[in-house]
Amino acid sequence: MTVAAFPKRFVRGLAWGLLLALAACNWQPDLLGRSERKWLEEHGPVKVGIFPDYPPYSFVGSDQVPMGIGVEIWKAMAQKLGFKVQFVPMPLEQQLRALAQGRLDSLVGISPDKQCQKQSSFSGPFFPIETSVFVNAAEDDFWNWEELRNLKVGVVQGDAAQAICAKEQVKPVLFTNYKEAVRALAAGRVRAVIMDEPVMLYYREKLNLGDKINWPRYPVVHASDMALPVKKGNDKLLGILNKGLAQVSGSQMGVILQHWRGAKGIL
Repeated sequence: MTVAAFPKRFVRGLAWGLLLALAACNWQPDLLGRSERKWLEEHGPVKVGIFPDYPPYSFVGSDQVPMGIGVEIWKAMAQKLGFKVQFVPMPLEQQLRALAQGRLDSLVGISPDKQCQKQSSFSGPFFPIETSVFVNAAEDDFWNWEELRNLKVGVVQGDAAQAICAKEQVKPVLFTNYKEAVRALAAGRVRAVIMDEPVMLYYREKLNLGDKINWPRYPVVHASDMALPVKKGNDKLLGILNKGLAQVSGSQMGVILQHWRGAKGIL
């Protein structure tokens, strides 16, 4: 019996059945609860503050496009959970004010120190950051704060390293950006720089300064973990972000890090 011999109603039913079966194969359960999905639909794009100059974690490229590890993590979360994200580059102090005022929904990631915890709630930690001492390759090895107090030590103004220096009674030379500080160290204008390792590794590689900048014997002076902040009371978004990070962790996170490790030659 040919297909033409079947009643048209049966053929149409068979076609619909096949379409439904194919849809079922591609169907994925919503990872968010109804109230979370409703919040996203009513809220619109999630506005996220990013650092304009903190490579490779987040920065703005020459074409003014936001990029970096943190940006890719947010994009992956948005894709996994089905929401839109809008990146807003601005300095950290402006980000924190905008978050407290509700002009930003979250940030690309910061360390949840005690001061920030007063006005923000945080997701679980997801990206470790170590702050280290770096020295000019011609510098003799040293390893304690007493020796650092007698050297010209560079830090970027407003960076967490500035607070570390204040705590350890080191009077630093202040720079306006990371690239400037790295170049000054390579040229010997300062004898040491305190900086987050990923940023130093990025510029050390990008500027071809691998033979001019070294680690001393005991370089790490601070360790913390990035987390995603939301304004106090925004528990709905906080729950969404924790679910997003859970989806991106593991192999997805490995892909993002490998992209920056392999393609950029860093980390």
